[in-house]
Amino acid sequence: MQDSNSINVMVVDDSLVIRGIIVRMIDGEPGMQVVASVADGAKALARIAQGDVDVVVLDIEMPVMDGLSALPQLLKASPNTKVIMASTLTEKNADISLKALALGAADYLPKPSSTKDISGVGGSNDFRQELVSKVSSLGIMARRKAGRSRMPASGPPPRRRARPPRRRSRRSRCCSIRGR
Repeated sequence: MQDSNSINVMVVDDSLVIRGIIVRMIDGEPGMQVVASVADGAKALARIAQGDVDVVVLDIEMPVMDGLSALPQLLKASPNTKVIMASTLTEKNADISLKALALGAADYLPKPSSTKDISGVGGSNDFRQELVSKVSSLGIMARRKAGRSRMPASGPPPRRRARPPRRRSRRSRCCSIRGR
């Protein structure tokens, strides 16, 4: 069941294990929910057409359609959606991730090279903390941009800036002091 106040996330990765771990991390956080989990860019394009995705966690190397090919099409289909590129730490993937950022990805998340590291076994929660932080901040931005802000419609009205006091010219100040 979807919560209209939650940040909606789609996870796109060809590894079923990695997708499962990321889904559990996101679904375990209050205010976030995974609305889709797919194995390639083509399936992501088909799913994003439903319009309820705020953030996409997108792998780079996948069969059928890789993340770099899917990225511009995802952003065209859903301009308010924020995309986080996720890839393992290699020099080649770092260059590709920089290219993805130039193509419109909102951020980059380096995936650890082993499932032990990504799942937090052995005391490492760095990946989880970074994932949750980025999904949260980018999700809030996406919802505001799409007009689905987390603030209730009956929230406080926007504050108006007070006008600065009018300054009198130097001549008028001098004249009023001297009584002229």
